[in-house]
Amino acid sequence: MLITDEMALQWALGGEGTHEVVSETDRRGRALRTVICMDTGLVRNDPVPDDEELARFYAEDYRIAYKSAAKPRRRQILRNFRRVASHVRTFRDVYGAATRVLDVGAGSGEFAFVMTRLGKTVKAVEPNTPYAAFCRNELGLDVLTAHLAPDLFSPGQFDLIRLNHVLEHLNNPVKYIAQIACWLNPSGVLYVETPNIETDCREKSRGNMFHYAHIFNFNPWTLRACAGLAGLAESSETAKRSVDTTCVFFRRETTAAQSESAENPENARHVHELIRAHYDGAFKQGKAAKPFKKLATRIEETLTGLVMGPPRAIGERVARGLLQFMESE
Repeated sequence: MLITDEMALQWALGGEGTHEVVSETDRRGRALRTVICMDTGLVRNDPVPDDEELARFYAEDYRIAYKSAAKPRRRQILRNFRRVASHVRTFRDVYGAATRVLDVGAGSGEFAFVMTRLGKTVKAVEPNTPYAAFCRNELGLDVLTAHLAPDLFSPGQFDLIRLNHVLEHLNNPVKYIAQIACWLNPSGVLYVETPNIETDCREKSRGNMFHYAHIFNFNPWTLRACAGLAGLAESSETAKRSVDTTCVFFRRETTAAQSESAENPENARHVHELIRAHYDGAFKQGKAAKPFKKLATRIEETLTGLVMGPPRAIGERVARGLLQFMESE
């Protein structure tokens, strides 16, 4: 039996007296309280913002706060197209089988654009007004400017739904992932990708961890537990390719909510120790060169983006190469 919205929120928030504070500031040194639930290992902002606050933030302020620009830069567009192409190559079997695709949180539209060029029927949702307009005007996409609601789409409408770096932004992740999964047909797949807090602890510079927009911080276990409570189970076809990651394909399973415990104190201790080690400076090796590598990457992306032309031209070139790859077997 699936849990109610209230029970879903209770799991996400954690029980009274189960939390430890792991940070009092965000990645830029501003006040932001972050806690970990010692029953599960789920890390979250405290308090969690309400629906009205989030709707306003994502419609108007998010892109400015996160990227310092209301419109995506060309180097970011190129990078996103490259990431989409790499991901689709890795999971060509999944994407090749899908016909009707939904992209929830489409951002600057690279995934939706590639899917249309691969012959899919694509719908997209993007709550940020300027980015949704960019998708429509620059890439010619069918994008709905809206926030998540149960009646946005009909049940069973899609073969594949993508939720890429969206779940961590939602204030009741179990509730919303269950809502979105209802739009899948019985054999459909839901792709969910979030930042992995374990990777962040090891790879990010000391203190460069938490920020307001990422309400919840998942690791591999908490992401799968969240999906399980929503009635989903990891797809067996892709599990080996997604092991120990927070990049997972799920399928609807009536027994999924009973297949895994909703608590894991051992996972909580593991995540807590990684966060502590991060702030103690334990993961220093190789980070001195990181700013130089990042700068070199940005320069290459900027120059390549200029050579390849406007966003649609970049997308067309990437999509042609991907289409050739998909048709090669």
